[in-house]
Amino acid sequence: MKTPELTRRTFSTALLGAATIAGLPKAAFAAEIATLKIGATTVSMLSDGHFEIPSAFFQGADRAAMALAGDPIDIGATVWLVRDGERTILVDTGSGAALSEMFPTVGKLDVLFAAEGIGKDTITDIILTHMHADHIGGLMGPDAGGFRNATIHVAEAEWAFWTNPDLPAAAPDADKPMIDLLQSIAGPLADRIKTYASEADLGGGITLVPLVGHTPGHSGVRILADNGEELFIVGDAIISEALQFANPTVRYALDSDPEQAIATRTKLLGQLADDQTVFSATHLSYPGTGRVTRSGDGFVFVPLT
Repeated sequence: MKTPELTRRTFSTALLGAATIAGLPKAAFAAEIATLKIGATTVSMLSDGHFEIPSAFFQGADRAAMALAGDPIDIGATVWLVRDGERTILVDTGSGAALSEMFPTVGKLDVLFAAEGIGKDTITDIILTHMHADHIGGLMGPDAGGFRNATIHVAEAEWAFWTNPDLPAAAPDADKPMIDLLQSIAGPLADRIKTYASEADLGGGITLVPLVGHTPGHSGVRILADNGEELFIVGDAIISEALQFANPTVRYALDSDPEQAIATRTKLLGQLADDQTVFSATHLSYPGTGRVTRSGDGFVFVPLT
C-alpha cells in the first residue's frame, strides 16, 4: 500500500501573539503541525498538549514493561483537521477549558488554529470519536465553544449513554463530577447533533467506524481516497504506545468495558498490521501516526517520519 507523505512545519507561538490569546500561557513555546495528504484530502494532526497518567491506570503489563513506561506515563492529546475542498472537519475538539485547572498541560488547540489561520466558525463538521472531556471539552461555552456553524457527528450509543438523565444518580460518587461536566457540555448541543446507529458513510471517503469498549459508542474515522491512500483515526482504542502494542491485553482504567476494549484493540491491531494501514491515535506521542507490525503475540509501532 502506498505510504502517504508526512510533512511537518514548526513555528513559535511568539509569532502568533500567544500572550494575547485568552486562556493560554503567557510564555511563548515552539510547536509543530504535521500534515498528510490522503488523495485530495489534507489531514493535519494538531496537538492539544499532553497528559501525565499514573501508571496504576494500566493493569496487566509485566514489571519490566511498567518500569520502562515510567510513572507517570506521558501520553499525547491529538485532534485532526480534515480538509477535502468542500468541508473543514475537526475530529474531536480537545480539552478546551473543561480540564484546564486539573490538567494545565492540555487545551492548546486555539494556538494551532491561529497558526493555521482557521476560524472556529469556518468548521463545517465535527466528528466525536467519543464524549470524554478531553475530546468534547472544546465545545464548552457559548455557541459550542465558538464552533457555531458545525454539524456534530457522534455514534447514537455514545450520545444516548452520556446524555441519559439517569446516569449521574446511577454512577459511583467519584464519577459524578465528570458526568455532570459532560452533560453540561452536551445539553446545549442537542439540536446540532447527528447520530449514527452503526458504520456510517459521511461522504468524500470518510466513514465512521464502531470501535467500542473504551466507551459504549467509541468510533474510529476511516479516510479512504480514490487512489487507495488511507488513514484510519482510531481515537482511544489504543492509549499507551509503551504498553499496549507489545501487549494489547493491558487494561486502562477509563475503559468502560475493559474486556470489550481488549477485544477491539487486539482485532484492530491485527487488521492494521495485516493491511499495513496508516493510522493515527489520540494518545500516542505526537503526531501519533504510523503503522504496526506483528512481533510474537504483540505488535511494534512504526511511526511515520
